[in-house]
Amino acid sequence: MLPRGTAVSQPPDPRRLTVIEAVRRTLDVELALNPRCLVFGEDVGLKGGVHAATLGLQAKYGPQRVFDTSLSEEGIIGRAVGMALAGLVPVPEIQFRKYADPATEQLNNCGTIRWRSANKFAAPIVVRIPGGYRKIGDPWHSVTSEVTLAHQPGWLLAAPSNAEDAVGLLRAALRGNDPVIFFEHRYLLDAAWGRRPYPGDEFVLPFGQGRLVTIGDDLTVVTWGAMVERCELAAQALAAAIEIIDLRTLVPWDQEMVLASVRKTSKVLIVHEDIGLGGFGAEIAATIAQEALLDLDAPIQRVTAPSCPVPFNTGLMTAVVPSVEKIREKMDWLLGF
Repeated sequence: MLPRGTAVSQPPDPRRLTVIEAVRRTLDVELALNPRCLVFGEDVGLKGGVHAATLGLQAKYGPQRVFDTSLSEEGIIGRAVGMALAGLVPVPEIQFRKYADPATEQLNNCGTIRWRSANKFAAPIVVRIPGGYRKIGDPWHSVTSEVTLAHQPGWLLAAPSNAEDAVGLLRAALRGNDPVIFFEHRYLLDAAWGRRPYPGDEFVLPFGQGRLVTIGDDLTVVTWGAMVERCELAAQALAAAIEIIDLRTLVPWDQEMVLASVRKTSKVLIVHEDIGLGGFGAEIAATIAQEALLDLDAPIQRVTAPSCPVPFNTGLMTAVVPSVEKIREKMDWLLGF
């Protein structure tokens, strides 16, 4: 059972943190509270990580608790699983989403430990994985492919869009008893839109609880991660009451919130950065079709990336990643249907 969320009306630190600062601060707090917590990965020690998420943590907690590993993602995850089985709380970092692919077997095996041991053993590791587009693209560093991770049985999957959610979801993961993929979008790491005041050292968000970004009764938009900002910008350009749902977690995802919104608006648009073919949006669409088909006044629509690698060229990358204009055009089409 994950801890319940904590409402904080007056955050103790009103300064708006970036997502990367929020991650670092949460790791700092949890390392101090839990001596069993360990952070490791490629360059996370003295360098502080290629994204600076662990900057200064090795100096504060020592190389026994924050340390570098060899360039082996399979070894990083395999080591983490063994540590978790021994009673530690490992927090391995995989530098970029695509780099996790060599560790697929280790990830899959970790997720099935509870099932294979008849719930006698668990390996609650928290795997931090940055990914997604940022400034320039390429098929190795700019990949999201959340659906691949969501398809691993036994795993929870978080995809926060802002610093406050990053704090709450990461703390829930670190204090839970399930393996978690914690996806940190590269664009959001220092993006102005994602900055929020620090919500406190005890702030926890339960998995499976979406957030209403805007409220409306003309159209439902379901999204997560870096696409939340783009959907918000697209909606602002239209004279309509558009309800935007930030799922925050994909496993589990907030079906209750989505279905309630769809039944209210009768129209739905799903937006995600991953490719559309077999993407997680298809799972959402299938659920809506099964549970709320007769409440719909228009076909379920999606805006996603096409089935191609993320190009390195910035112009081509912009053509692949769902843009504000593409999202706005699809919203407008649905509103006029």
